[in-house]
Amino acid sequence: MKKNKMSVLLASIASVVILSACGGESSGGSSEKTYEISYSTWANPGEPAYLGMEKFKEIVEEETDGKITVDLFPGNQLGSTEEQMEQVKLGTIQMMSSGNPGLDAIEYLSLPYLMKSNAHWMNVLESEIGQEWNETLVNEMGIRNIGILPRGPRVISANKEIHTPDDMKGLKLRSPERDYYVETFKALQANPTPMDFGEVYSGLQTGVVDGQENPLETFYASGFQEVQDYVILSNHMYKPAFVTINNKFFQELPEEYQEILLKATDEAEAYADEKLSESEQTMRDEIEKAGVTFIEPDLDAFIKATQSVRDTLGKEVWGEEVYQQIVEMGQADL
Repeated sequence: MKKNKMSVLLASIASVVILSACGGESSGGSSEKTYEISYSTWANPGEPAYLGMEKFKEIVEEETDGKITVDLFPGNQLGSTEEQMEQVKLGTIQMMSSGNPGLDAIEYLSLPYLMKSNAHWMNVLESEIGQEWNETLVNEMGIRNIGILPRGPRVISANKEIHTPDDMKGLKLRSPERDYYVETFKALQANPTPMDFGEVYSGLQTGVVDGQENPLETFYASGFQEVQDYVILSNHMYKPAFVTINNKFFQELPEEYQEILLKATDEAEAYADEKLSESEQTMRDEIEKAGVTFIEPDLDAFIKATQSVRDTLGKEVWGEEVYQQIVEMGQADL
């Protein structure tokens, strides 16, 4: 597998070198210039986010008459999220989608119950504050975020009923290592246990952890319904996938192609959102057939219990004034 990854990466590097040397241009002149985009992701074929990427590929290739071709690399084929991000910065691949926006100021919009939906994320990212963050990415890292691919709200699964934060006391809950995850579940009285995602299924199966949290589509795709009894619709975080592109590559595209990429990103987001909505009931039906019970708790207690996490980390990352502006945008009536 590592050898295959390296072969793909070397091929990507070679294509960049060739394009740099000859401009990817045929003898017909600049109007005949062609471009190739390597677009990687954590998502697997069939997931709504990946379906959005396929829509992006379809639109870009069609509207540029094949002058831009898009090669998709699902399932972390090109390495971890961090490795893919480095490749985008270097330009060895041109695009990626992941939960890593490249900047803490953006990532911390994932604070518990701060954003009411994926649309509220875009409400912030398209604001003056969000535009300033993107300028920082461009100027300091050579990348830019050009949109999102929606994911469902993150929910909790466990082998016990959970209706209130008190029911989570001592629960060994697998969580990512980032402080906003860890502090969120400490506030909910659980025992957050960082673990590599690839180990979660066996961890649940053997009792190393009692539960986990992820969007429902990730729960379903990972087969966690085979080793968990309950899904608690806590909806504690919205965290979309970010569509990130190498800024030098983007700027060197003709303006009409830049516009096509931006349009395709918007249409891919809408398409992925539609597919996510369509799949939710089907996933829920299949999960229930596997013997899992869904619980819809009163969220007020969860929101109240995590208030200090939002306030402390939000003010620490953005300062009080910007934090209050983000709170307003994240809870606005859209």
